[in-house]
Amino acid sequence: MKKIDVHTHFFPDNIAPGTVKMLAEKAQIKAWGNGTAASMEEYMKLDGVNVSVNAPVATKKEQVKSINKRMVEFNKISKNIIGFGGMHPLFREIGDPAEEIQFLAANGIKGIKLHPEYQTFYPDDPAMLGLYEACAKNNIIILFHAGVDFAYPDHTHATPKRLLEVTKIPGLKLIFAHTGSYQMWEEVLDLLAGKDVYFDTSYSAEIGPEIMRKIIKKHGAEKMLFGSDFPWMRAKKVIDMLEALGLDEETKEKLYYRNAENLLNIKI
Repeated sequence: MKKIDVHTHFFPDNIAPGTVKMLAEKAQIKAWGNGTAASMEEYMKLDGVNVSVNAPVATKKEQVKSINKRMVEFNKISKNIIGFGGMHPLFREIGDPAEEIQFLAANGIKGIKLHPEYQTFYPDDPAMLGLYEACAKNNIIILFHAGVDFAYPDHTHATPKRLLEVTKIPGLKLIFAHTGSYQMWEEVLDLLAGKDVYFDTSYSAEIGPEIMRKIIKKHGAEKMLFGSDFPWMRAKKVIDMLEALGLDEETKEKLYYRNAENLLNIKI
């Protein structure tokens, strides 16, 4: 069955090995490959992934424009990896977020990644509203890190309760990573399941089959997306978890690629 992995990461070749090593040590997790796009493509072939979405995280406001220019150029030559853009909550201090979002849309970028833990902000901060509205206006998807992050175990900014407020913004296309919120799946079931948002399955191999089935049933198979969080988890590990659920073929088709085709407006 075809597969679109909506949540992956690679880094520029010159810094990829060092960056992956540093991040893996900080979070105390294993990384697969060396962090380059070429390495990602090797594992895509091994794990049966047809298309991946790269989700760059701007850890500084000054990185936004360079990341976005790089992803625009990357997408011109890439065949099976789609680059999202980057944004930082404090970019408004040095630039116009709405103009940057317009630049992304004009150049075919389909989404951005926001990481409330690495970028130290709360998703429901009123100061974020202008960015959210710009994304809604320009049909730009926001992929949120959601839930606990190993590198920041003592405090979580992106809780289901705070993410719930973002789902109330009209016209905003949202993906909440890690099946709604990593290690907060009971709250996901109570607060987020059924809302107008996609969940991706990235880094969710540990989720218990019972609660995963409940989330899929309550949220709706049409709002589930396959994701791995490569290089922090191989697609195969998430696939094995999903295959063990006993889902019907129509549900698996939606989850593995059909929903992503519709959201990203692509055909594989």
